[in-house]
Amino acid sequence: MKINHQRMLKNFLEITKIYAPSGDEKNMLDYAKKELTKLGCKIYVDKAGKKFGSTAQGNLTANFKGTIKSAPFILGGHLDTVTPCKGVKPIIKGGKVVTDGKTILGADDRAGLAIIFEVLRTLKENKAKYPPVDIIFTLCEEGGMYGSKYLDTKIIKGKEGILLDSESNEELVVNAPKAVLFYVTIKGVASHAGVAPEKGISAIEVAAKAISMMKLGRIDPMTIANIGFVEGGQGTNVVMPELTIRGEARSRTKGHLERELKHIEDCFKKAAKMFVKKVDGKTIKPEIIWSTELKYPLLNIEPKSPLITHIKNCGKKLGLNIKTATCGGGFDANILAGKGLSMPIIGIGYDNEHTTREYL
Repeated sequence: MKINHQRMLKNFLEITKIYAPSGDEKNMLDYAKKELTKLGCKIYVDKAGKKFGSTAQGNLTANFKGTIKSAPFILGGHLDTVTPCKGVKPIIKGGKVVTDGKTILGADDRAGLAIIFEVLRTLKENKAKYPPVDIIFTLCEEGGMYGSKYLDTKIIKGKEGILLDSESNEELVVNAPKAVLFYVTIKGVASHAGVAPEKGISAIEVAAKAISMMKLGRIDPMTIANIGFVEGGQGTNVVMPELTIRGEARSRTKGHLERELKHIEDCFKKAAKMFVKKVDGKTIKPEIIWSTELKYPLLNIEPKSPLITHIKNCGKKLGLNIKTATCGGGFDANILAGKGLSMPIIGIGYDNEHTTREYL
C-alpha cells in the first residue's frame, strides 16, 4: 500500500487553518466528524466538553471496520492547539511547512490528525488485510489533558495502539512520569507588625524555613519537584496569618515519587514545630494543612513488549531505526494508561512546537 503524500500534505495544510485552541475545539471536532463519517466510521462524541467548558461537546471516538477478525488497533491524537492560532498561513519553504511568523503552525497535533486521516483513506482504497482501527481524538490536551481525563471509552474495543504526538520520527516514548500536585496551607497567627510582631507567627517565615530544608528541582534522574504558586498576606503591617502553596512532584518511578512527596510534607511539619511559642501564657503554634491530587498517572510500557517490537520492525522496513525513549512531560497516553490502554507516543516530524517558529 502506498500513502498518497500529496493528498496528506494538502489535508494537513487545510486543517492547520481551522481555529481550535484548547477549550474552543468545536470547529475541529465538526471537521473530524465529517471526515470520519465519509470514511465509514461509527462515531461517538462523549460529553467531556461540559466538564471543563469547551465549545465542543466532547472527545471523538470512532470505529473503522477491518477486513480481518482481530482486536482493533488504536490511533490517537488531539483536536486542540496552543495559541496564537488564529489565521494560520502555512507556507512550504525549503522542504518544510512553516508559517508567516505571526502564529504557530499547529503541527502539534494537526500533523498527527492528517496522518490518521490518510491511513484510513489508504486502507479503504486498498484491498489489503488489516484489522479494525479505533480512533481517539481528545479535547484540551494542551490545556491540561482534560479531554482524556474525562474520555468515555465505551466504543473503544482495542487495548493497544499509537498516539501520534511528538517530534522525532525515530523516537517512541514508552515511559513518562506520574505527576502529583500538592497543596499546602500554613495557618500562622496574626498580629500588628508594628506594635507586637512577637505575638504573631508569620506563615511566610514558616514556609521559608520549610522550603530552605527541601530538595527541589532535579532530585534524581527520574524525579523532579517544584513549587509554582505562593499566595498570602493581608497587609504590610500585619504578621502574615495564612499562606497557600501549590506545587508538583513527578517521577518515572513510583517509590521515588512517594519519597519526595513525604520529604516535602515532612519539611513543612518540621518547620512548624520550630515556631511554637508562648504568648501571654498561652502556647501558640502554626497549623499545616496538606493535600495531594493526581495530575496524571505513570506511562510505562515494556520496551521489549510485542507492541513495541512490532512498531520497531515496521520502522526497519521503512529504513527507520526507531528507538524507545523516556520523557519528563505528560501526555494523553499517561491518562489513557490509567484507563487500561497501552499507547506509546511516536514522533511525527514537527519541531519548535508551541512557538511561532514551529515547522513540520
